[in-house]
Amino acid sequence: MPAEPIGCPPWRIIHHQTLDSTNLEALRLAQQGAEAGTVVAADTQTAGRGRLGRKWADAPGSCLLMTVLVHPPAHCAGLLGAAMALAAAEATSALTGASPAIKWPNDLLLGGRKMAGILAEGPRNGLIAVGIGVNVNGDPDDLPYGLRETATFISHEAGHHIDLHAFRQSLLDRLGAYLQALDEGQSAGVVEGVRRFDCLAGRAIHAQAGSTLVEGIALGWLDDGRLAVRDAAGNETALDGGEVTLI
Repeated sequence: MPAEPIGCPPWRIIHHQTLDSTNLEALRLAQQGAEAGTVVAADTQTAGRGRLGRKWADAPGSCLLMTVLVHPPAHCAGLLGAAMALAAAEATSALTGASPAIKWPNDLLLGGRKMAGILAEGPRNGLIAVGIGVNVNGDPDDLPYGLRETATFISHEAGHHIDLHAFRQSLLDRLGAYLQALDEGQSAGVVEGVRRFDCLAGRAIHAQAGSTLVEGIALGWLDDGRLAVRDAAGNETALDGGEVTLI
């Protein structure tokens, strides 16, 4: 069931037509004394970034590009990205009836293709910037050539236009509830929610974590946000991060 929007922080949304990066702007604001609950949004980014130094390309006006500043929870800071992923997955499902999947550690898929990515950075002045880019309205043909077979838009998969404002509000309502749960040490509901959308558990993968290559069966998300993998010899590894590919 979708999370009820109770106990949400008083979001302060700062909207820009164009930014280099919502994450970079949020970190700048944090350095200048911005408070938790600040939301930086943009219609388009000139230097959008993903994990591992990758670029994030957007179709101007067609994507949700947003970063929230949050206090890192005392014992589960590794679940901030998971909370954002779960909120986005539930918002997508609630507004479209579609069934997105969460791919550890930071991607959301729809129809087997990437629809969103998440990047958490910081701390800066005690705050973490948790950013998300979601392809909401458009067609894969609008994307750069190299992404047309691997990325998609929610509207393309759902078959109808999505109200960007309603999507953002739905996501923020859910995110607020999950951040409150993390702050109160009640992370179990967030982890269980993410597991409902997990697309890796039980499947053969290989994961590149730095210079280490791990190959085996993904066992799923651990309580702290890491990914458990069992190799052919029966050894289990908990990954903090990395690049995961289905075999």
